Parts: sequence; C-alpha cells; structure tokens
Amino acid sequence: MVLRRRGIRLGSQVPTSVTWSLLLWAVVAVVAVPLLWAILTSFKPDSETQRYPPTILPETFTFQNYFELFRVLPFGTFYLNTIEVAALTSLLTIALSSMAAYSMARFRNLWTEAAGYGIGAIDSLLALVTLYAAFFLPLAIWQLRAYFAGIPPDIEEAAMTDGATRFEAFYLVILPQALPGLIATGILCFAVVWNEYLFSSLLLVTPAKQTLSAGLSHVLIGKYDVYSWGALMAACVLMTLPLVLVFTVVQRQLVAGLSSGAVKG
Repeated sequence: MVLRRRGIRLGSQVPTSVTWSLLLWAVVAVVAVPLLWAILTSFKPDSETQRYPPTILPETFTFQNYFELFRVLPFGTFYLNTIEVAALTSLLTIALSSMAAYSMARFRNLWTEAAGYGIGAIDSLLALVTLYAAFFLPLAIWQLRAYFAGIPPDIEEAAMTDGATRFEAFYLVILPQALPGLIATGILCFAVVWNEYLFSSLLLVTPAKQTLSAGLSHVLIGKYDVYSWGALMAACVLMTLPLVLVFTVVQRQLVAGLSSGAVKG
C-alpha cells in the first residue's frame, strides 16, 4: 500500500516536471527567437530583407551590412563611448554605494535608517556618468546593504584588533567577502546603462560623444523609415555580444550575489 502511494506520488510529479520543462523552453524560445532572427537578418542583403514572404535562412550570405554600419556612422566611437559611460557608472556606483551600504549596515541610527528610505551639463560624457550613478545609487545601496548585513561583524573586529583601521578592515576584509554582491550590482548597472536611450539622446548632441543607442537612432532610424534593416540588425548583434559575454563569464557570481542580497538583512 505504501509503495502504491509512493508510486502515485512519483507518477503525479512527472507531468508537473514535464509542464515546467515545456514552460521554461517556451520562455527560452520567446527570448532567443528575436535574437536569432536579428543574427540571420544581419547577414541578408537589403533586397532579401524587404522581400515578401520573408526568408528565414539567408539565401545570399553577406557581411556587407557590417561594413555598411561602420561606413555610414562612427560605430566604433559609439561603442567606445558606451563602454566608457557604462564602466565608469558601474565603478562609481559600486564605490559610493558600498561605503554607504556598509555604514548603514554597521552604524544603525536615526540618520542612517532615514537615509535608507530617502535616498546641467549638456553634451558631456562625465555629466551622463554622474546622472546614471545618482540614478542607480539607491538601488545599489539597498542591494549591498542587505549583503553587508549578512557578513558577521566579528571578521572586521578581529582585523581592527590586529591594528587595522576601520577603512582598512572594510577595504581589505569586508569587500572581498562581499565580492559576489559587488559583481551582481555592477553587472546590473552596466547592463542597464549599456542599453539606456532617454538620457543619452537628450544630453549628448555631438556625434563623436554619442553612445550606441542614441547614435544608432539618429542615423539608422529616420522619422518615417529605416536606413537599412540589415545594418540595424548587425548593430543589434554587435550591441548584444558584450552583454552575452559578460553574463556568461560572471553568471555564478551574479546568481550568488542576487540570491544573497535577497535573503540577507
């Protein structure tokens, strides 16, 4: 009787497992199919991308869209500007939010608790970095505060007993312990800044200072039409590659940092 009940219980778990597997594959398809379509379209000539009915696989395989992308606009400059803005924003946000979050986790008083809940330059990359950092600081502080709160104070107290100052204990002892949380916060900040359009399109005027999203929209996307769908898809592929590589390399630290920050504190 017990075996029969166990058999029924195990048998009832099989459809549930299959259902979840199908659901996850459906989510993967929804995410992957547009990216796959963009990759295939980037290797088609314009005559084929505008054909109806559309072709799935390229009948004429060409790299012309990638060459055209660098010919009609300073794509390399846009790329370097975006890397500079995203990297500096992530570093500035992590540097400021880690100290603020550590202070709020260790020195709890009326002011730090209140801060935890209260948190015009045109055509300048530095001004854009400052704006992004100010925008992401509250989220980064909230994420890192939960992580620092989960680190035992005994570790830094032992370091200070051995002669380290408070800042040395924070920099040499606590920050290495919080590395997964720092990586997770930095990567999330980098990914959002990498794709941000609104502020960059409003503040950056000179083409030599524009980022990818703003520069591509001003050149490839007109008011009524698109310059070249193949070139636009090639730009999308090149914009996506860095994020895919970064998430692939640090996926373990990212998951560990997000899960720890969600349950600690």
